[in-house]
Amino acid sequence: MKKVLIYGISILAGLTLAFKAGNYVTAKMFVDDTAEIKWVTLAEAQKLGDANPKRIFMDISTSWCGWCKTMDATTFKNPVIAKFMNDHFYCVHFDAETTDTVVFNGQKFWNRGAPNSRSANDFAITVLQGRLSYPSFAFISKDRLNFTIMQGYQTAQQFEPYIHYYGEDKDKTESYDDFLKTFKSELPATDATQPAQVPAPH
Repeated sequence: MKKVLIYGISILAGLTLAFKAGNYVTAKMFVDDTAEIKWVTLAEAQKLGDANPKRIFMDISTSWCGWCKTMDATTFKNPVIAKFMNDHFYCVHFDAETTDTVVFNGQKFWNRGAPNSRSANDFAITVLQGRLSYPSFAFISKDRLNFTIMQGYQTAQQFEPYIHYYGEDKDKTESYDDFLKTFKSELPATDATQPAQVPAPH
């Protein structure tokens, strides 16, 4: 599952922004140690974003996905990647097959499949537009209305340009191809033993 697919979507109009005064989580809980990614729940990410807007990064995976576990053990453990992610995103591990009710922007989503059927939650289906491949990643805009989706296992070097492109809002001012022309990796040389293979978003 090393093929990478990226596409952008606008979340359906029905996903209206739900803003509840006073219902915040302090961003302090997210910013201590930068040696590893500080994962929060989707509900916490929305509350944090209401108080201090940042993009949400969502890792969409399943309990049985081997490449997801590899990504967790390698790319997401890289301290350079983790620090940047903590600084620029609220990061969410999302189980695509969760049977919990998911609330996003005030709209509820369920898993309508039979128990133990490996069925996906409607939220994962909506975000991925039915392209249920794991691991998948969603870069969600600060207003939580626009999503860019990336699919496929990524090494730290492959992943690094993407998180800078979206985390620094470069997608608003230049194409990904133009961004790559000036991008400088912050990874140590030992993390850059293979050339990055990074297709342009589409």
